[in-house]
Amino acid sequence: MRIKFKNCPWLDIQLDNTNLAQQWEDLVKSNYKNDPTPIFRDQQDYNISKLESLAKEANEKLGWDWQTEILDLAHTTLMHKDIEKFLANGFSNIPEEYDDLLHEIHYCLHSVESGCKRASWLQIEWYNDEGFAIDENEYPAKINLEFGDIRLQNPYVGHHPLYLYEQRDNINIMQTCKFHNLAKPGINIVIEKKEPIIFNWDRYLSWFNTHGKEFVNYYGIETLKKFTGHPVVGKVTNLDALEFCLEMPVLAFEALDF
Repeated sequence: MRIKFKNCPWLDIQLDNTNLAQQWEDLVKSNYKNDPTPIFRDQQDYNISKLESLAKEANEKLGWDWQTEILDLAHTTLMHKDIEKFLANGFSNIPEEYDDLLHEIHYCLHSVESGCKRASWLQIEWYNDEGFAIDENEYPAKINLEFGDIRLQNPYVGHHPLYLYEQRDNINIMQTCKFHNLAKPGINIVIEKKEPIIFNWDRYLSWFNTHGKEFVNYYGIETLKKFTGHPVVGKVTNLDALEFCLEMPVLAFEALDF
């Protein structure tokens, strides 16, 4: 599989030899065949000014009462909780006319939290209801993300357990924490460079038992453990080409090749 951004070399992707990776590739291939112009957003184009403008629009169209001067991470975290609550039953249960606005706000929130620069991921996605369930025994569960990893697009507004633990987000875990149990037609390329962490299961489970006891009791420790980690299904093999893409002043999607 290969990915092309305009004026950039092809990114060569080596997918994992798993049933999940093959199913996901077939899903992406089918969507690309039906619509060769998926949505791509560049993180550096989503800044605080844009988020404040989107907050005003949300207040007008959704009747919300958001403060429109964005102050800090605590503020954006609370805004995220409002979106989680609004979309608790999924996009299919709200008027379609609000979909783009909510997607824009959600993306912009995370971009602002990443410093309004290409710091976390590049994501190519299609907006539809296509996808398939991921069995807990097939979930990849990679603890340490690496530069160039290909991970599955988050299908929910909430976050998977390891993300919450890393962010120490203990506000309403029952609402926010979502197992990544659904594969959607989206490509997420990890561009963050992080030092590997030494993962301590005892501390991790203790944190969830302390802050998310209701969640643990509802789903069980074994399911929590199986869905702990990042849903990685492959990797960019020519990392120099990915570095080239990140240096481009303007980045736009061009093509896929299978």
